[in-house]
Amino acid sequence: MASSKRVAVLLDTQEYTVLERIAQSQGESVTALVRKAVEQQYLRPSAEQRKAAILGMLSERSDLTWEDAKEVIASDVGRRLEAS
Repeated sequence: MASSKRVAVLLDTQEYTVLERIAQSQGESVTALVRKAVEQQYLRPSAEQRKAAILGMLSERSDLTWEDAKEVIASDVGRRLEAS
């Protein structure tokens, strides 16, 4: 298992209450919500990085068909919609 670091975040009562309600409605903990937010906002590739990767792939000869590429793109969009 990868090592972990503990982070303390201070939220005012109103902020925490809102997060608590959201967490309960999603069947998750406030901690899980915070982890997801950090992952979505800071740990995923940026739009520019994704665009550069796609352009890089398209500049090379590949067996990847347009139909396969559309499926990959759709699955990424689907994951983002599920996470929000």
